[in-house]
Amino acid sequence: MKRFKILKIGIFFLSFLLTVSIAIAGSLPDEWTEINPAGFEFNGLTPSCSCAPGTSDGEFTFFVKGGKKNNIVVFFQGGGACWDLMNCVYFPTYTQQQQEVLPMFTDDMAGYGLFDQTKKNNPFKDWGFVYIPYCTGDLFWGANDAQYGPFTIKHRGFVNFKAVLNYLENNTNYPGKIFVTGSSAGSYGATLAFPFIKQAFKWSNVYLLGDAGAGVMTGSTFPTQGILNWNVQMPDWIFPGGYNPSLTMPVVYSAIAAEYPLSRLAQYTTAFDQTQIFFYNVMLNITDPTLWYDPAKLGYAAYVWNPTMLYYSYSTAAASPNYRYYIGAGTVHTIMMDPKFFTESSADGVSFVDWVNKMINTPNKWNNAECTNCLP
Repeated sequence: MKRFKILKIGIFFLSFLLTVSIAIAGSLPDEWTEINPAGFEFNGLTPSCSCAPGTSDGEFTFFVKGGKKNNIVVFFQGGGACWDLMNCVYFPTYTQQQQEVLPMFTDDMAGYGLFDQTKKNNPFKDWGFVYIPYCTGDLFWGANDAQYGPFTIKHRGFVNFKAVLNYLENNTNYPGKIFVTGSSAGSYGATLAFPFIKQAFKWSNVYLLGDAGAGVMTGSTFPTQGILNWNVQMPDWIFPGGYNPSLTMPVVYSAIAAEYPLSRLAQYTTAFDQTQIFFYNVMLNITDPTLWYDPAKLGYAAYVWNPTMLYYSYSTAAASPNYRYYIGAGTVHTIMMDPKFFTESSADGVSFVDWVNKMINTPNKWNNAECTNCLP
């Protein structure tokens, strides 16, 4: 009886501390709000966009909105990448400065995929949201000001993310669920951000869904040379040696899945994603921009990209019980901010929105899904 009383007192005390901590933490604003993380620093670097030639002063901001539920979606915007003088300065293949995104934010966000609050079957209806713009060319992985000839490009995507994470730690109630996702370049950002978010919110259920970021790099100099310009920031408790070229996306996903076996991780792509194939072709022909859009070169890139993507998906799933993939038909790039989020069912008739809902709520019914007739 005495032990029972002590246990009750302990539970009451812990509940009291949790209530106090939540009250201190505060909450996200009710309406979409632009946040400027001025004053934040990481390794001596402040948040910034690329400051590429011809762009503005490089100011970085992000956007937040609270929900009726104490759950949060953290979304990383896409926008290409760069790693060479050719595609960082002369023929840019990335979003160089922050786009004006606030006007698109409304209360219902109708037509914007997972943000659309008009859909009753949206798994994220009434959740809070964090929208992280992309403007650094480094997949949100970098913390370096790189020199390309006479030009400096500020690859500070990870610095920007850390500023957002710092804000969340100081301005949110302890979320019950955090869904980390991003499209295209944002898919890679979400992947390496996931461990940092999970460490910051240890008692939250944290999920990861990468949208259109299969990570096919084989045969190119990008993983051995180009990516080194970014100073990639890895979670050192999972990858103590930091970045090295052997860290393919299946290795990265499998290692993160093993570190957090109670979390659920996933990836989405179409079978012949035209943008991912384009960037793979750029990797293979980085020194000659005339070949980036060459049909024959793109055809070869597709010939290599598709089976490699499939191998990546299968091998990650085989190594990680808490990982699933959804491979849709066709060539369309990204799904999370598109109306297709609610209509996609080309993977053997499996509804994508239902698949995401099962990932969050009924994992025992959540399975891999792949198209059988995958051509456009």
